[in-house]
This record gives sequence, C-alpha cells and structure tokens, in this order.
Amino acid sequence: MVGTTKRLEALLKTNNGFKLAEIDLKIRGPGEFIGTKQSGIPDLAMASLADMTLIKQARTEAKLILKNINSHPLISEKLSEFNKNVHFE
Repeated sequence: MVGTTKRLEALLKTNNGFKLAEIDLKIRGPGEFIGTKQSGIPDLAMASLADMTLIKQARTEAKLILKNINSHPLISEKLSEFNKNVHFE
C-alpha cells in the first residue's frame, strides 16, 4: 500500500511522463525484460531515464545488433520468441 501512495503522490507533483516513469521504476523496480514479472527487485541495475548520452549509445548499439542479427543467434532466437508471445496492438 505504501508504494501505491507514493505513486499517487508522484502524480500530484509532476505531469512529466519521463519523471513519473523514473519514480515508478524506483518504487516498483523494472520487472523482467522478457517475461511477465512487472515489479520487484531489479534483475539489472537501471540507469536514469534522463541519461541521454547512455540512451543514445544504447540506441546505436541496438541498431547495430539488429542490422547484423544473423551474427547473434541467441539474440535472434529470443527476439523471435518475444515476437510470437507479445503483440503491440
């Protein structure tokens, strides 16, 4: 119940979606990247959503991986599984 109250208080304090997401991440944790777990202890250390340098670096690396997806068979396999199970509609 404490987490719910903190999240509601955050809604009252800001209307910035990125800031709200960052607060929610701190309260609930990131969940799983591939899976159904939505909250709890983070599996990975999460960086700030406001770290634009890191976000740009991650985007660049992701584009390189996707461009050369065939040379990354494990990532390709997980991506294929993910696409079968998740629909963004």
